[in-house]
Amino acid sequence: QINTSLTQLAQIKAKQLQGVTLTAQEQQRIGTALPYNLDAWDGYFAEREAVLATAKTLDKNLVVLSGDTHNAWANDLKDMSGNQVGVEFATTSVTSPGLEDYLGLPDEASSMQFEGALNLLIDDLHYANTFDRGFMTVEFNKDEAISKWYFVDNYHSSSYDMNDNRFKSLKVKAGAGGRKIEEV
Repeated sequence: QINTSLTQLAQIKAKQLQGVTLTAQEQQRIGTALPYNLDAWDGYFAEREAVLATAKTLDKNLVVLSGDTHNAWANDLKDMSGNQVGVEFATTSVTSPGLEDYLGLPDEASSMQFEGALNLLIDDLHYANTFDRGFMTVEFNKDEAISKWYFVDNYHSSSYDMNDNRFKSLKVKAGAGGRKIEEV
């Protein structure tokens, strides 16, 4: 049922991006933002705003590293006023299941379709991998932070190969002016 709802929302958002006039009901469906993970940023409004306000006051580009969602992500971090304050890089789990398991997505193709819908619907999301298991590295230097996501072809045995098909590398530049996530 969630896949059907997500597909419908993605279709409405695609119409909007193509310049098609939406009905009031369609506008409301894609314009309603509700918290979807109360054990993450969504569940801690005051604390989130305090962290983001501190970074904004210091005029820094905040880079947050996350990992307990069991999926790989990269997204903008914006305060309640819509000001981009930083970015978040999140790593997948090594062996624990992620959204692909919870949503019953049977294969990589289904997960990639789901990821495409997420990227379409969530304006601040730059990257999502909800299927593969692996790890992330992040290199910080004075000019930028570079995140690299590595995935393995299986986690059921001690023998594995790297799944280079889904490798991803993104970066963000240092300082308040560098808050845009870019491909490496």
